[in-house]
Amino acid sequence: MASSSDQDYMAFLNKANEDPSAGVATAAAGAPQKRQFRATVAGARVPEPIARLCGGQGGGGGGGEVFYTSDADEPFEAVALKWDGSGKGLPDEEAFAELIQHWDPKNAEVQIMDPVDWDPNGKYGEVVDALKEAGEGNDIRVYRVVREGVKAEYWVVTVEGKEGAELVGLKALAVES
Repeated sequence: MASSSDQDYMAFLNKANEDPSAGVATAAAGAPQKRQFRATVAGARVPEPIARLCGGQGGGGGGGEVFYTSDADEPFEAVALKWDGSGKGLPDEEAFAELIQHWDPKNAEVQIMDPVDWDPNGKYGEVVDALKEAGEGNDIRVYRVVREGVKAEYWVVTVEGKEGAELVGLKALAVES
């Protein structure tokens, strides 16, 4: 027969091994479990220099060849969105949040950065070079979009074309602890 201290120790171990989420309410059925921003739309074409950096994938899927270094080291994904800002340049923070279908564009935490400030050591030169080629010299901008907790996405984009322009580029998830 087990002693009282053995039983106490077993109770302690059983308690320590319980699922920490046990008893916590889960999301309602049908509710989105993971919100995603829109990176591509039907009819928008991913330029070849950008597709090349994403392992030849033009649809924004993972599996890219270039990775953004953070606590997660995530691959860059292609971005190709219709942008009706012809002649206006790149979108401001709120317009960008609407373009990527942020769930709360007016209150989205979007920060606009210059590529040099985003990449002061030139680690992502091939990303910037691909955008220069795709955008034929148009301005390049980096949008830092806060997700949840320590997660943020970096969107490095330019405008391709003049009329019926598209916002094209690359994005990557960063975990910044």
